[in-house]
Amino acid sequence: MGAHTDQRTFIKALANADELLRVEREVDWNLEAGAVSRLACERRAPAPLFVNVKDYPGAELVAVLLGPGCAGIHSRVAIALGLPPDIHPLDLIEEVRIRLKKPLPPVRAKRQQAPCKEIVITDPGQLDLRQFPMPWIKSIDGGRYVGTWDIVVTKDPENGWTNWATYRCQYKDPQHFNILLLPSEQHGGGMFRKYEAAGKPMPIALVIGADPSVHLAGMTPLGYGECEADAAGGLRQSPVPVVKCETSDLEVPADAEIVIEAEVLPGVRGPEGPFGEFTGHSVPQGQSPVARVTCITHRRNPVFPMANMGKPWDDCAAGMSIMLAAAARNRLERDGLPVKSIYCFPPILPVVAVKPELGLTKRIVGSLMAGARMFLTNTGIIFVDEDVDVTNVQDVMWAMATRLHPSRFEVVPNVPANSLVPYLEPEERERHLTSQWVMDATFPAHWPPEYRARHSVISDFSHGWSEDVKAKVLANWADYGYGTTPTVSPLRATA
Repeated sequence: MGAHTDQRTFIKALANADELLRVEREVDWNLEAGAVSRLACERRAPAPLFVNVKDYPGAELVAVLLGPGCAGIHSRVAIALGLPPDIHPLDLIEEVRIRLKKPLPPVRAKRQQAPCKEIVITDPGQLDLRQFPMPWIKSIDGGRYVGTWDIVVTKDPENGWTNWATYRCQYKDPQHFNILLLPSEQHGGGMFRKYEAAGKPMPIALVIGADPSVHLAGMTPLGYGECEADAAGGLRQSPVPVVKCETSDLEVPADAEIVIEAEVLPGVRGPEGPFGEFTGHSVPQGQSPVARVTCITHRRNPVFPMANMGKPWDDCAAGMSIMLAAAARNRLERDGLPVKSIYCFPPILPVVAVKPELGLTKRIVGSLMAGARMFLTNTGIIFVDEDVDVTNVQDVMWAMATRLHPSRFEVVPNVPANSLVPYLEPEERERHLTSQWVMDATFPAHWPPEYRARHSVISDFSHGWSEDVKAKVLANWADYGYGTTPTVSPLRATA
């Protein structure tokens, strides 16, 4: 089974794995679809495919495609990449790591063969975002959103570097939307500042409903100059077919459901938000750039996708968890910094297992900070010893409670701030700088080996009994009256 090359084949694969539910009952795009899909996330139920959307006969709206799966938190991410849904998270991260090391540049598709060009609308009188079932997701949100599960394509005006990233886009009127371009030196926000300084509009393409590898690449923290289009090819193990836009030289995934070509207007801002984000909090309304629609192309009968961020995690956080861990591990490997494993608990709390070595944790933090947006989405980082299962909440909490000396809790100042994080002080939000904590819950490297050995003996089933006793107990577990032998802890982050 290979990775899926468009959204439609991925939807079929989810249905075959009982990870998607076709909802025949009429559902209102105004709040009802959002409420249903959020509850599906929280109950680890199948992703809903709404085929009877109020006011939109014949249209389909699908939600939380990469949300926490029925078979495990990351089972849909695994399915998207053509892997077994029950794969262990660390094995999934390892496979993603390997694929990210083998990027494949996109290939140009013929315009007449690009599904996203089946319908092309350039007449200004016919450009209307309301033709799609854009949802008003939560009652606490500020309006309808045309882009939540999307990719925004931008190009640096100075060097031509192309970026694919996810930015939320709020409907403003039939031909305009607000886009949350977070301040950044190297991605959409930074590129827009260059256009705005020159008094020019920035061409963008809002891609809705690409194949899942494209969306996973778009949320991966790559370095400056690295292209998400190439990473997507590596993830799906085949080049992404792209096609040129109608009103700019930007190239977009040819198999996307919808492409909204637009230009972000210099010097123009409008109200955007509030919006319930991946942090599990609602982000207050702010002023964001305004984009004017210049062209719309789409498949016949496009399937409109939506994300549904909140607490607990959604498709955004579940995918970011894997992609951030894989990218971070690759970066540390390139910098010659050894780690046993990395896992990121949604909504992105990284835990790193290392063999204690003098100065190692500081070098790791420095390497990751040099990766710009590498850890822009979280509040801190936890280091544990190699004998700790980084995917197990209980194991990590045990290490923090018994191995974290108060003197090994550190605060790193002047870290780039993510304005979506709710704890920021007002002045931090203005400066776009904050602090990050580091918890070093490892036994110190300077301890004498004998001292460490005496104090690091683990007392649990795995370490406290001989192999023959453990085997006997496991073999007789059902006869003891406990049923079948449990294979996964309920506190472990399954696939």
